[in-house]
Amino acid sequence: MSLPDIPPVPQVSACGHRPIETELCNDAAQIGDLVQVRKLVQQVLHSDGSSYGNLQPRPEWFRSSVATAIEQHELNIVEYLVHENVVTPDDQYFVELAVRCQTFDILELFLQRGWDINKPLHRNQPPVLWIPLCDGQKQMVKWLLDHGADPNARCAWNYTPASQAMLCAPLDLIDYMFSRGADVAYGELLQWAVIRDRPDALEVVKRVVERGAPINKLKYEDEPAVFLERKIFGLGTPLHRAAEDGKADVVRYLLEQGADPLKLDSKGHTARYWADLNGHPSVGIQLIHAEDQWFPRLQRRDSSLDMHGTITTVYEDMVYR
Repeated sequence: MSLPDIPPVPQVSACGHRPIETELCNDAAQIGDLVQVRKLVQQVLHSDGSSYGNLQPRPEWFRSSVATAIEQHELNIVEYLVHENVVTPDDQYFVELAVRCQTFDILELFLQRGWDINKPLHRNQPPVLWIPLCDGQKQMVKWLLDHGADPNARCAWNYTPASQAMLCAPLDLIDYMFSRGADVAYGELLQWAVIRDRPDALEVVKRVVERGAPINKLKYEDEPAVFLERKIFGLGTPLHRAAEDGKADVVRYLLEQGADPLKLDSKGHTARYWADLNGHPSVGIQLIHAEDQWFPRLQRRDSSLDMHGTITTVYEDMVYR
């Protein structure tokens, strides 16, 4: 009796986990060959009895082909791979990639298939609108806003696309965001503006303050859960952060607008403490003068206390920590 034919050994890619067809599919996506992509996907996922060693075929083997198709702006290939459940339309990795590659038609496809445009990318990262803001891509910013993106949509840590704009977007895009609904009540905008590492930081700070951002609020003061989680890092007012970075012009402006130099951060320090700690003596001198001016206000506010006893002790404890 003759023995049955030995079945062919399945070809496995160099990585040892996926069949060689997945690499060939990626090559086909690179050149926009939808016919070949279909053929390879069908061969792996839908051929009778397909198996690869001990592995059952899995659609996610073709994820790299989705990324390649997005990078090459191959809408038809992406649409086909979505249909084959290789990727879901709300997969944040591919959404972010599509935004960075400015593939508007692919983003439209994701929207049609159920992508939530205001879903945060991560717990500590806002929705995708922040990406073109910091890259200065106004066309993509406008497209996202026109398709429902919310400049005030927040992640768990109260970062919003507008927060990121204050940090790194060009000035014209910041103005555009305010014209499209960015609100200083969301996203700790002033906190981000004061740490902006650009020559126009003061201009951004002024824009935020003029729109009513609270000057003396600790970061996450209105977010108890996040405050508790982050307070160990020293959550302060915008003045604390400007002093820490040695931004004399921003410190001066905030003081002129009523910033309290005696307010303590979550670690019990004044703004001057951070200026001194980080070697910014000119800022420290500004804050000494501001403290001297604020002390009489503190006395009046707490006039029921012994002005030469308890209140003095409190003052010294606060400003020399």
